[in-house]
Amino acid sequence: MNVKMSPIIIVLVLTVILLMCFFFNQCHSNPNIGLYVNDQLKASKDLTKQDQKMPISLNKEQMDGAFEKAAEIGSGRNFLTLMVDLGIQLPPEYRVYALILDKDKFPVRKIGGFTYNPGLEGKNHYWFYFFLYAPSGWRFTLPKDPVLGKYKTDYVHFIIERDQSPVMDKIIEWNKIWGDESSSLIADLPAPPDEIRGYLVLKDYTFLAMDDYREPDGYYVEGKIIGKEGEWKFFVPGSGIKGNEPDSAHILPSDQGWLELSNGKSHSMKEAVSPLQPYVEGWWDADGYFHPRPLKIN
Repeated sequence: MNVKMSPIIIVLVLTVILLMCFFFNQCHSNPNIGLYVNDQLKASKDLTKQDQKMPISLNKEQMDGAFEKAAEIGSGRNFLTLMVDLGIQLPPEYRVYALILDKDKFPVRKIGGFTYNPGLEGKNHYWFYFFLYAPSGWRFTLPKDPVLGKYKTDYVHFIIERDQSPVMDKIIEWNKIWGDESSSLIADLPAPPDEIRGYLVLKDYTFLAMDDYREPDGYYVEGKIIGKEGEWKFFVPGSGIKGNEPDSAHILPSDQGWLELSNGKSHSMKEAVSPLQPYVEGWWDADGYFHPRPLKIN
């Protein structure tokens, strides 16, 4: 059976064959042509990697303005929750911290804190949780206002770090009364969680949250504080004694005894009481700091 082909089809077939031959000859004479597209894709990926490695440019005026507009979204007798809208999403290598300061702009040891990203869609909000953990009379170490007769703090210090190095900070005035028995345990939510993990510094029974800007100094025990309704009542150890302190051999002990870890109560060897486990034996120096000896938890 004879098949007749249209002249137009014959022309199209010949054109395709000629183009294929031309492309083959060009690729054979210059092999790099065949790699052109791959080279362009590789170059594009390399530029993307370089862009990801480049640090973002933070505008100090913008950041200062964001911190100055910090809003109180939660409060209670023993806690404070602030919210800051930075306006931009920080890359993972950036961290934001905050500290509570006294009237002389020194950090208040007994007020712990950590930063929380609520992950709100379309928002760049950061929540800053501050809490007071000071059972068994430890509140006397808080700054006290001579006029009000109450424990009061005066400033909040915001800090931005990149790869653990400070790049920007801002101090704003923020007055807060702590531990006032006449105030409600919870005035507004959100409050910090009922369980907070961190470090208990033994020398003055100070608890620092795991993400606190400050590092534990001296001997400490890892664990968590537990409470409810904005009040944290006891500590649960989760490790042995860690850390170190300067040589204290030249310091004369003023008393010997033990420190109960769950509630911070301390007792002298002279007292006719039995220790409540878990506890650490040791001694106190003239400044009232506790030094564990031996380095173990009973």
